[in-house]
Amino acid sequence: MIGMTGVTGKLGSYVADLIDQKGIASIHLARSPERAKVYASAEIRRMSYTNTPEVVEALKSIDTLLMVSARENPERVKEHKEFLDAAKLAGVQHIVYTSFYGADEKATFTLSRDHAQTEAYIKELGFTYTFLRDNFYADFFVDMCREYGEIKGPAGNGKVSIVVRSDVSEVVAKILENPKKWENQTLNMTGPEELTMNEIVKIVSEYFGKEIKYIDETVEEAYESRKIWKAEQWEYDSWVSTYTAIAQGEQSGISNDIEKVLGRKATSLSEYLEKL
Repeated sequence: MIGMTGVTGKLGSYVADLIDQKGIASIHLARSPERAKVYASAEIRRMSYTNTPEVVEALKSIDTLLMVSARENPERVKEHKEFLDAAKLAGVQHIVYTSFYGADEKATFTLSRDHAQTEAYIKELGFTYTFLRDNFYADFFVDMCREYGEIKGPAGNGKVSIVVRSDVSEVVAKILENPKKWENQTLNMTGPEELTMNEIVKIVSEYFGKEIKYIDETVEEAYESRKIWKAEQWEYDSWVSTYTAIAQGEQSGISNDIEKVLGRKATSLSEYLEKL
């Protein structure tokens, strides 16, 4: 039996739709079951990223579990570990985990470190695994252009192989169709091109028919400009390191793993915009 977390979020809800369309029975796990879409093919169970008897019970009868990473917060690794402990107790065999491109405990992008620790713990507990390492979403940058009319951050001329979220959802659904085929593999989810911030805003400007600028800030300027939003220090660090990771070249590189799973090329930024 397949189990899925994140079914009320953007990526997970799309996966849930695709799995239902394929007629595959599944168990949907949600913090707020009342927010989850009801499918004839799916049972909804309440869960949280903890290790309690209730969570262990919710995870029972699940063989393959899609684990969409928990909400960003300082305790995320702790939450992930407790949830994985519960999954182990419940008898889950295979974890399909949405990780991050270049996940490393010393990564520039601060949240990448959470994913590296989670991957390590999944292996430590002896689960069969499939890690989907998503690069930054094209959707994120397009939404920023639409809302603010600009992108600003200390990315310099660094390149990033942004990926379309729906591509990743399709990959997840395909893997859940036949999890055994993808056992103990790490798949890199990137778009088909590497782009600088200037190249991204140029493509988006052409689509929207108006000029959108990239403002190349210093690190100090980036921290200062983000003070218009009230946030904790870890949040400021993650926002700014999104761009410094790109500047360092850590988000560059093109993978053909999406094509390997789906049998088609990953969606480019221009193709994504044409579908909006």
